[in-house]
Amino acid sequence: MVLIADSGSTKCSWIAGDGAHPAQLRTRGINAVQHTAEQIREVLGELPPCDGVTAVRFYGAGCGPTFPEASEKLRRELEAHFKTDDIAIESDLLGAARALWGHGEGIACILGTGSNSCWYRDDRIVQHVSPLGYVLGDEGGGAVLGRNLVNGIFKGHIPLKEEFLAAHGLSYEEIIRRVYREPYANRFLASFAPFIYAHITRPDIREMVLASFRDFAARNLSRYPAGLPVSFVGGVAAHFEALLREALEAEGYRVETIVESPAEGLLKYHHGT
Repeated sequence: MVLIADSGSTKCSWIAGDGAHPAQLRTRGINAVQHTAEQIREVLGELPPCDGVTAVRFYGAGCGPTFPEASEKLRRELEAHFKTDDIAIESDLLGAARALWGHGEGIACILGTGSNSCWYRDDRIVQHVSPLGYVLGDEGGGAVLGRNLVNGIFKGHIPLKEEFLAAHGLSYEEIIRRVYREPYANRFLASFAPFIYAHITRPDIREMVLASFRDFAARNLSRYPAGLPVSFVGGVAAHFEALLREALEAEGYRVETIVESPAEGLLKYHHGT
């Protein structure tokens, strides 16, 4: 039995089965760069007994050839837990690409807390534009949307200050502290995406979201060969699908698949279903 994992830093989806009758469950996330071997063992301990697992295909943040030491650390823990050496550890971006394009070709994108993209062909990433994180990049991602919302509210461009502060139980001082003095500011900022979605009919909010998606296209998609179709995974992509399609199609891109999770696509890729 092949066990497929799709992991971010906060949650991990595990898919087990032969492709016909898959079982899916969720644990805390594993980020091979951020987490120690002990922390990885703790997460694996959340799984039920997996005696029938013969192979593991793990796609995750902080994994793949860009992070060889972290990937090797994760490999050791997976081998010890599942008692198999048939382990493949790849980046979450390659997982997204395989889920979206299978054995075909196109531009694969992630729009979640952050953003990422690549040109995928022949089962591999041909070209990759660095996302740079939410401070320097991550255009179109949830953290950047949240950052732009806070900026617009407190600089007076989006007159929703009282509604925003009341909805989240926050003050200006608390926001500054959470962003500049505490870890995981990107997750904190991305947590404002539901508020954005709830007010998406406002022209100022709508334009803010469209502008961020146009920025994603201008700074990332424009670096790939023209004419390639584009597909997306991620919560932001799925929940703001209509505006994402509108923004990209206006820029001349052909948008195909948009899904929240790569799980089903990865199952098809590895089992040929």
